[in-house]
Amino acid sequence: MNFCESEEMKIAKILISIINVSGNGLPLDKLDSEFINYCGFPIPYKKFGAESLKSWVLTLPDIYLVKDCRNNDILIQQSMKSTHIKDLIMKQKRFTFKRKVEGQRYQNMHNNKRQKKFEHNNLPQGSFIHSSTNSVEINGYDRFELFQKLECMLPLFYKHQALGDDFFLDIADTKLGYYVSENGPKECGLCISGQTIAGLTEKVRASVHLAPRVVVMIGFRDLLQNRNVNSMIYDLRQLINELKKKNTRVTLVTLIPSPKLPDMAKLRIRMDIFNKAILDYSCDSELCCNVIDMNAIFQREAESFRREYDRFMKVAKNDNYKVFSDYGRKIFLSTLKSCLKEQLEAGH
Repeated sequence: MNFCESEEMKIAKILISIINVSGNGLPLDKLDSEFINYCGFPIPYKKFGAESLKSWVLTLPDIYLVKDCRNNDILIQQSMKSTHIKDLIMKQKRFTFKRKVEGQRYQNMHNNKRQKKFEHNNLPQGSFIHSSTNSVEINGYDRFELFQKLECMLPLFYKHQALGDDFFLDIADTKLGYYVSENGPKECGLCISGQTIAGLTEKVRASVHLAPRVVVMIGFRDLLQNRNVNSMIYDLRQLINELKKKNTRVTLVTLIPSPKLPDMAKLRIRMDIFNKAILDYSCDSELCCNVIDMNAIFQREAESFRREYDRFMKVAKNDNYKVFSDYGRKIFLSTLKSCLKEQLEAGH
């Protein structure tokens, strides 16, 4: 253990030297090649328990990761000099951005209000410090394997593993703080943006670990793809059958309107038919499930959030997976909490 720790810190010191030699920071994508030129072998970050070079570098003390004007990852040493360099890089980024959007000020002002998030890049300098280093105890194989088993059952909504598409993913990311990658695939456990009923069935069939209770909301992507509603109903039964094979207690959620769903009578009819099929599982003799009629809740609340819903429709078009207005999220999460809590207390 001590050998690995000392080796990790030795490599960290070499990286700091390489970064310093580069002057005004070193691009992250050139770090490994520069290290190979210096030492003759690649950085053994996996040996220290990291999945990627970037994730390992973020754990090292005395190293900053900042963005340049082209949004590239740049590494600099944490020191008085590097603080000055960081400020220069950030000022250059802001100046370039200002010059780029000069002719689109109104449009970007509107988008920035929608996209503004409380992330570490917006926090005051010094409000976060990456000072920990990996060790065998923290990243031991057995412990990491157990964590992966638990992680694959996320997100959890009130002791129920959520399975579905954009709706649950939106809630997990926006309201419950689960990790959804900004640049990678939009997914969290078995909640995946753009997932179809058949796609979820395959995921469930291949899953080694599922929670004892699951809550399922799926079918939105099938509607957008104009799939035959009878095929959707058939796929749903296949999915429930697979879940029952895994000895899980299933709660189904009916589909609700979304800004991403075109306002067409044909689509509304197909959604109504599919939701009716979901409701029928509350008394199915073979595959009985708990059912939450979320659509009925949203129909009742329609007048209350109509203005915000209409406004959200205009800004949701360019968002990859956000499907709610803020008021919609509030109603959805409140209903989910009440219904699932009632089920748990009643032993269903």
